[in-house]
Amino acid sequence: MKSWKAALGLGAACAVCCAIPLLGLAGGLAATGSALLACADELLPLAAALLAVALAVATVWWWRRRQAARSAACGCANTCSTKAPHASC
Repeated sequence: MKSWKAALGLGAACAVCCAIPLLGLAGGLAATGSALLACADELLPLAAALLAVALAVATVWWWRRRQAARSAACGCANTCSTKAPHASC
């Protein structure tokens, strides 16, 4: 048997072996999605609350990042101090 045939057979066996858990994971996700869709009216307030929390976290992250960029561009010697006089800010 040639080495490329052995490598091809080993690769096929590995793909088949790894496909079984992946198919199980895909089936589990599909079942979870259909269960959530079946009771979507009950989970809508929870989904809205989670979306609001995620939006708030993203907004705070964006704001802090924007403020850090603005204070870094200010040219002050100590950007962490709020009492330092700013030249152009």
